[in-house]
Amino acid sequence: MTAPALYRVAARRTADGELLACESTADPKDFPELMNRYVQRYADRPDVLLDLDTTALAH
Repeated sequence: MTAPALYRVAARRTADGELLACESTADPKDFPELMNRYVQRYADRPDVLLDLDTTALAH
C-alpha cells in the first residue's frame, strides 16, 4: 500500500523561476497522466523546467 502523499508537477520559466502552471493529485495512479500533460504542453519550450514533487501527508 502506498503512503498518503501529494504528487505535484509545476512548470517554471528557467530565466526567472516564474511559476507558469501547477497541479497536484493525491492519487498516485493519476500522477503519470498529470505529468504527461505537462510534458506535452511544454515539449517545445526549452525555457521551461518541469518540477516534480512528492510530499508525504499526515496519516
